[in-house]
Amino acid sequence: MRLSEFILCDLEAILQEWESFAESLLEPAQMMDKRALRDHAKNILEDVAADLTEPQTEWAETEKSKGKSDSLSNNDSASISHGKARLALGFTLNATIAEYRALRASVIRRWQKSLLGNPVSDTEIGDIIRFNEAIDQSISHSATSYSFEKEQQARVFDSILSFLPDLSFTFTLDGRFAYVNKATTELFAHTSEQLVGKRLIDIDLTNGDELQRQVESVILTKEQCRGEMCYPSQSGNSQFYDYLFVPVIYQDGAVEAVIWTAHNITERKAREDEAWHKAHHDQLTGLPNRRMFLDRLEHDIKRSARLGSSTALLFIDIDHFKDANDRLGHDAGDLLLRFVADRLHSSIREADSVARLGGDEFCVILQDTITTKPVERVAERILTALASPFLVRNNSVHLSASIGVALTPQDASAADDLIRKADQAMYTAKGAGRNQFSFFSTPPE
Repeated sequence: MRLSEFILCDLEAILQEWESFAESLLEPAQMMDKRALRDHAKNILEDVAADLTEPQTEWAETEKSKGKSDSLSNNDSASISHGKARLALGFTLNATIAEYRALRASVIRRWQKSLLGNPVSDTEIGDIIRFNEAIDQSISHSATSYSFEKEQQARVFDSILSFLPDLSFTFTLDGRFAYVNKATTELFAHTSEQLVGKRLIDIDLTNGDELQRQVESVILTKEQCRGEMCYPSQSGNSQFYDYLFVPVIYQDGAVEAVIWTAHNITERKAREDEAWHKAHHDQLTGLPNRRMFLDRLEHDIKRSARLGSSTALLFIDIDHFKDANDRLGHDAGDLLLRFVADRLHSSIREADSVARLGGDEFCVILQDTITTKPVERVAERILTALASPFLVRNNSVHLSASIGVALTPQDASAADDLIRKADQAMYTAKGAGRNQFSFFSTPPE
């Protein structure tokens, strides 16, 4: 019986033997649909059997013996689709080729048994030669299809990444750039040739050392790492990125590379900063509002307690503001409050805080006061600053202030208590004739 006939007649038995053999050889095959696995091998064998029955010229025989073929025949469709299919299933090229080797071994082993020790004829030797050449040709076409498909996928992948606005690049296991996309080269102002082979610490990154350590950590732990970074662009405006390191893990569980992607969040950060500013600042004057003032006051009280110093709170009520607001109108009154805020801000140290609580009420927090003398000087400076006339839309407006002062820890140790006592002291100053300050408790001599 010719080998082509034997293959077709013994097809089911060959496939059963080959399936068991392939499963022990190929880990991916164990995860495949068994029916799909058998059907694919069946198609390959049928194509090889058909190839054995076709007439072959002497030239074609010589070319095949050299592993060459002038063109792809109609019997090569299974081998071509085999390479593509195995790539899609995650097979390596070696595993793809090993499938053919297992199939070859199964066919030859069963055919040898069928000969029952009889002498092998020249025809049968010729069939074996042609069978091996057909298998080799099928391997070649499958490997070519596999490689072409993989290269095409790589080109498509590279094209997609090249036009993405996100930064995308990969690292080798020694933490060096292996691939960078167009957005990355534009941000770092280097070509891909200049970047590949370098490490993060070799380029101009303010946190390059930290990022390099994160790459090493991802390789060691096999876990993702997420974070944010700031990069000063050539235009001088800082760019903010949300980034993610992801390990690429091979079938054996080892890390073979690290992928890094980064998304520009500069606009989002700006919106978040704007929203935070609106939530914590007075929209009219730009000063911290009551919410932010309370946070700072509690923070400063705790800090003073640790340092053994004192925090002074000045509660300021603007005298005669209501009269000016009624006389000039609300728009002019708003402008006047902005002028008052500017003068208050210029009367204190950079480390201290001024806030608008609402209406014409303001507060000043003075940090780390040891004696009352510096507090008195600030209060006097504020009174002097507000005593100068304000020019509001060609109108000269005269204002003054009543200031109440309370200190920690002698007057209060909690923020609410301190505000209440500074407020009481302010009413004392207002009742004493305005344009002056008053301590909640009489300062020691």
